[in-house]
Amino acid sequence: MTYKGLDSGWFPVVLGTLSISLAFFIIYLVFHNQIIFDVGKLIYFIVLAFFAFVFISWIYRYIRNKKLIMEDYNDIIKLSFLAFLGVLYYAIAFFYTAYIGISPFVAYLFLYLFVFFYLFVIVVNIVLNYNLYTNKYSFDKVTYAILVPSIVLSANIILTSVLLTPPIAAYYSINILKTVYVMTLVAFGISFFQFLFVGISAYISHISNRPNYLQASPAAMIPVGASSMLIINIMFMPQFNYIGIFQVPADLAVDFSMMLWGFDLFLFLVSAAIAITHIKYRQSMTVWAYVFPVGISTFSDYMLWVFTKLELFVYSIIIFTAGLIILYIYAWINTYYLNKATSKK
Repeated sequence: MTYKGLDSGWFPVVLGTLSISLAFFIIYLVFHNQIIFDVGKLIYFIVLAFFAFVFISWIYRYIRNKKLIMEDYNDIIKLSFLAFLGVLYYAIAFFYTAYIGISPFVAYLFLYLFVFFYLFVIVVNIVLNYNLYTNKYSFDKVTYAILVPSIVLSANIILTSVLLTPPIAAYYSINILKTVYVMTLVAFGISFFQFLFVGISAYISHISNRPNYLQASPAAMIPVGASSMLIINIMFMPQFNYIGIFQVPADLAVDFSMMLWGFDLFLFLVSAAIAITHIKYRQSMTVWAYVFPVGISTFSDYMLWVFTKLELFVYSIIIFTAGLIILYIYAWINTYYLNKATSKK
């Protein structure tokens, strides 16, 4: 059988696997267990190899059949999933600093790549919204998956959280730090309002008597990732006050984040109920939308724990991590049967 390559639907699989490394790293930060740290580091290196395979296979797919370029452009899901390349870079670079270290060369390489992927995700977001505004997609095709480029925009905080924080910040001039901070806030603003307006449209589309609701139901977890990413952005803002361009009170950041966390928890419980009640059904590759948002939630819970020291968030991190692992296994089982069924056709 001829190998056809992989489409952008596999980028969430890579990100889902990387989310396991993130969860282990967060648990390490809470409990300071070296074994947990080493497991997370091992998973990180596995993800690097996995991502290389998926990325090369994705390129090969277009080389093999150039017609697929326009087909994927006209597919709202596959176009949205292109933005995953941005968050994969942000997360891979973040873990590089955590597991390997940093040098002046790497610091500036990460900065240049940060700007590239920032612009890349904005372009994907603009093209997607242009297609939406010009009615290139039918309303029943609109799902929470269209929030992915918006989430990835605000996900730059994963990398800027280390680029703008000492000691790595010492590699850059104050003008660079201010520019990156402004870029971060601009992305946060775009993500916040897209989450409101585009998210509502996706919600209405999903509940509008859609016959294939099961295929899109895992995307209900994506807003969990969106709200968690907003929390992470808000919680980091007071830490960037030293740059001297904007001043965000820590107490205000915690207050707003707590309100978002309540909404985050609510969305997680709804999505978990959907996953549990449909566990016997075979779903599309969208099933990976159950995974990576939960990984992001462990990060936002950690930020809230750092500021509040409430044991509630320690328990929340443990529960979210357990849920992440269960959903990860569930997603792989679905993927196995889905690809098995596809190969028989």
